[in-house]
Order: sequence, then C-alpha cells, then structure tokens
Amino acid sequence: MDTLKNLLVPGSNALQDTLKLVVIGGAVETARRSAYTGWNTFVDSFFLTATFMQDDYPYDWVMHWLSKQPAWSRAREFEITTRNADSSRASVKTPTDQELEEDEEFGLADDDERLVHGRRKRKVALTPSADTTHNIYYRGHWLRITRASPRDHSGRGELKISVVARNNAIIKKLVLQAKHEYEQDMEHRGMSSGGWRWNGARQKRPMSSIILEPGVKDMLLTDAKDFLRSEEWYAERGIPFRRGYLLHGVPGSGKTSLIHALAGELGLDIYVVSLNMKGMSDNTLANLMGRIPQRCILLLEDLDAAFTRGTSRDTKSTGAPTAKTAAETKADDPNTLSLSGLLNSLDGVAAAEGRILFATTNHIERLDPALSRPGRMDVWVDFKNASRWQAEEIFKNFFPCKRPEDEPKPEDAETEAKPENKRRCRDTRALVPRLDAEEIAELAKRFAQHIPEDEMSVASLQGYLLKNKTRPRECVDEVADWIIKERDTKARLKREKEEKERLEKEEAEEKEKKEKEEKEKKEKEEKREKRKKEKEEKLEKERKLKQEEAKNARRQSRTSSVTPSTSASTTGTTNSAATTDSETSDDESDAATTKTDTTKSAETQTTEASGTKWVNVKSPSNGVAPTTGILEAIADLKI
Repeated sequence: MDTLKNLLVPGSNALQDTLKLVVIGGAVETARRSAYTGWNTFVDSFFLTATFMQDDYPYDWVMHWLSKQPAWSRAREFEITTRNADSSRASVKTPTDQELEEDEEFGLADDDERLVHGRRKRKVALTPSADTTHNIYYRGHWLRITRASPRDHSGRGELKISVVARNNAIIKKLVLQAKHEYEQDMEHRGMSSGGWRWNGARQKRPMSSIILEPGVKDMLLTDAKDFLRSEEWYAERGIPFRRGYLLHGVPGSGKTSLIHALAGELGLDIYVVSLNMKGMSDNTLANLMGRIPQRCILLLEDLDAAFTRGTSRDTKSTGAPTAKTAAETKADDPNTLSLSGLLNSLDGVAAAEGRILFATTNHIERLDPALSRPGRMDVWVDFKNASRWQAEEIFKNFFPCKRPEDEPKPEDAETEAKPENKRRCRDTRALVPRLDAEEIAELAKRFAQHIPEDEMSVASLQGYLLKNKTRPRECVDEVADWIIKERDTKARLKREKEEKERLEKEEAEEKEKKEKEEKEKKEKEEKREKRKKEKEEKLEKERKLKQEEAKNARRQSRTSSVTPSTSASTTGTTNSAATTDSETSDDESDAATTKTDTTKSAETQTTEASGTKWVNVKSPSNGVAPTTGILEAIADLKI
C-alpha cells in the first residue's frame, strides 16, 4: 500500500521512472516498426510481385509447373494428402511428385499385388504447406513463392511470386512456359449446372501411335494448324472463325484416340460435352459454350445417341422419333435439349469463335441434315474396320525393333540379380523380347495375312495384342484361332441380339394386341351403353306423346258426343254428373289410359253415357269424332 502511495504522489521518483520507461519503450517500438516498414519498402522496391487467383487459368498453369520442380517437392513444410484429379484442377500427377506407396517399403511391383479387395491402393502425396514461402531458382533469378490458403467462404486461394528484376519479362516467360507445359492434352467435361469440371490431364499421345489409312492424319493435322494460323484471313472475309470435323464410322476405329493425339500435338485443351447428359437443356448448353476459351477443342461424343435418347426435336425434321418414344423420353428423362438450341450454340450469334469442333458418331444416317451441313461440319472423315496394312503397322507399333541402347549393361544385370531387387525390377519392357527389324517385319506380315480385310476393328486388334504384349511369336501363331473365336463370338452375340429383338418385338406386338382388344372392348361397351340410353330416351318420348294423344282424344270425344232428346229429361242429371266426374278425374284417367296405351298402340278407350247403362266405344287414336252410323247405333241401344 505504501508503494502505491509513493507512485501516486506528485514529484516522486517512482512516477518519473515509470513515465520515462513508457516514453522510451514507445519510442523504441516506433523506431522498430518504422525501420521494419522502411526495410520492407526498400526491399520491395527491387521485387516484382505477381498474384495468381485460384479460380483463374494462370493459377493452374503455374501450379502445374511448380509441381514439376525438384525444389518444390523438397519443401521442409508439407501436407500429406491423397491426390484426386477430380477435386482440384491443379492436382496434376508428375514424375517428381513425392508419393508414399507400400511398394517402396515392401517391394511390391506386380499389378496384382497393388490391388486391395479388387481396387488399386490410394496413393498419398506430399505437397508444400499453404501460407509458407519457398525459393526456386529460375533462369538466373531467385523466385520467392507463397501459396496462401482461402481467406473467406468463397474458397479461392492465391499464389504470389516475387522476383528481383528490373521489369516483368521474367514473369512473362515463366507464365508462358507454364502454360505451354500445362496444355498437354488437358480435358474438361461439361456439367448440367452450366459449368466445366476439370477431368484430369493425360499423357501426350504421339501421333505415330494412331494407325489410320495413309494421308488421313497428315490431312487433319495440316488443316487444323492452318485454321489456327488463319484468324486474320477469316476476319478480312467476314467468315466466322470456326472449324468443324465430323468423324463417323464403326465403333472402335480410333476416332476419340485421334482427337486426343491431335490435342497433344496442337497443345490444346479438350472440352467434352455429353448431349444426353441428365439435365441438359438449351440454357445449359448455351452457358457451357459461352465459357469455352478461344483456342481449344470442343468434343461432342456420340452425336447420334444424343438424338435417339434424350434430345427433343421438331417432328417435321427428318428422322424424328415417334410420338410414343418422345412421350416416354419426356416422362423419363429431364433432358430438354432441342435441335434448334444445339444449332444456335454451334454457329449462332452467341457461338464461341476460335475453337475447333470435333463430333463423333457411329451412325451418320441418324443425324439431321442441318447438323452435318458445311459451315458446321466442314471436314468429314470415314473410319472403317482395320485393313491388312493397318494390322501390320499396329503390330510393328506394339513390338519395336531392337536398338543398341537396349542391350543390358553388366552392372544392370548384377543389380537385377540381387534378391531384394527381383520383385521391384519387373517391368513390362524388360519382359518383351527385343527382335531385329527383319524378324519384326516378317512377323508383322504374317500377322496381317491372317487378318480378314475390313472385318476386325482396330480396338479388337489392340486388345488381342495387349494380351500377348510379351509374346510376339506366339501372338502370330495363335492369331488364326483368335479370328475363329472372334467370329464365333460375333455370331453368338448376333444371335442373342436377334433373339432379344424378336422377343422384344413379340412382347411389343402382344402388348399392342392386348391394348387393341381392350380398346375395342371399351368401344363396344360404350356403343352398347349409348344405344341403350338412346332407346330409353325414345321410349320415354313415345310414352309422353301417347299421353298427350290420349288426353286430346278424350277431350274431343266429350265435346263431339250427341245425346238423344227422348232421354234428355231422364238422363240429364246423370250425364251432368258423369261429365263432372269425368272432368274431375282426368289425372286418374290419364294413368289408366297410359297403362292401356302400352298394350294397344293404335287405339284409346273412351266412355259414353246411355241412360243407366254405359257402352264402351272405340274411337280412332287421331282424335276424330265418331261417324253418324256409330251415333245411330248408340241411339238404338239406348231405346
């Protein structure tokens, strides 16, 4: 308590010392911060800093380039994660990525041993941690790279690269190199939400691995390169800067493989659109087309299948589906894409320019002529089954000739002989026997002689060669038996298909017959009910008409009856009473008359008074008064 009082007493030494400490401490902290800010400003004046946002393409380019740098993989701070190409566009597998596999520790190299419960084991990757700085040497400059994690709910991270340089030329070179290395057959797929999903990167496929008829590959490659260089030529002539290729033919003939090889050769991304995708509509397709960059390949796979499964179209155009098929499709599939919507997306006012369009189909006869006309599909290429020349070239591609550098070195043989390396050194290339050029040519010729012309697809030949990739001689010896088995399999599948179609046809006919019988039965029942109702209405109408006729007849009979004068005095009172009773009982007489009219259609009953006796007189149904003879007979009876 005394110490506190001493501090608060004015003029005390303790208070002065405290104030001095506060002032000196504040001055030191201010000087430190000023020096730190000044130093950073001085250093930053020599640095160029480029920022790349995660939702932009340059971010993917640079991340792909960084993943191939050894210094990036040697980071002291890293994250352990499982790679998934679908979850991130920047997750590109490269040979320099550090991966943890059980093979490295236990020496498992066989494909069968890499499977767990029938599935390939997931690899664990090591990537540098976020919010850390890494230094990479590039073209005489040290790059300071910082990858920042997302700061808000948008999920967008960023990448910053700083370099000591006078201008931004080094940054431009880095971005261009990263873009060039990134554009090695990248593939994107459209989503029903109207956006693009990165589907992974594939290894660049050499054009030499595509075996087509002579001249086809060169023609397509030359035409595509010429198109990409002709933007100004198109603009000067007012022609839309677009190019379309239609690849049609039998399945398994190499259409999609050729597109991937061309994309790798031209360095373009591939954007794949599935027209029969669930939820595809005109607006979705328009949104997808609006987000396509200029230099890319747009791939429409199986164009014919889209129009037979999920795409609605005008029934006036050729090849329109039946009303039943359209109704079933509309009920079962929410796909509402129309032919006009597809055409507008391809070459409408808002269609993207600068892209190369590839469309594939197995049945060109099913396409609407509006789709395949020039201007939309400029170049048509027909793909057929493999010829003997193609079979020979495919065999040579699978089994290359022996080269001098393929000879095993003594140190390599000693390394492979070690027990701990036997399992790890099982490489398919090491198991393939290296044959000289003459033997390979002879085997390829023999192989091609057994292949029937234009009967086997390229995919089936590749499948057979893959099964025998380490047995070139046995592959040739067994190809004849394989051809027989393939023919038997095709014949069996054809019979099964025909039987299935026959059963489906019979079932459809039986269903149609049953529906027809039910329809006829229903129509007959409706007609029977209609006739019955009409008959009842007719009888009701006749009954009412007879009632009216009977009433009119009674009235006329009463007014036209003649009473003799001799009996007037004796019967006057009786006639008057009868008349009164007759008039007051009209309703009862009507009911009795109706009952009588149903049995006697042409006559009605009336009653005439004669003294104390009553005589029944028949009168015509038309209400005509009795004749004179009848009246005289009545008078005689009265007498």
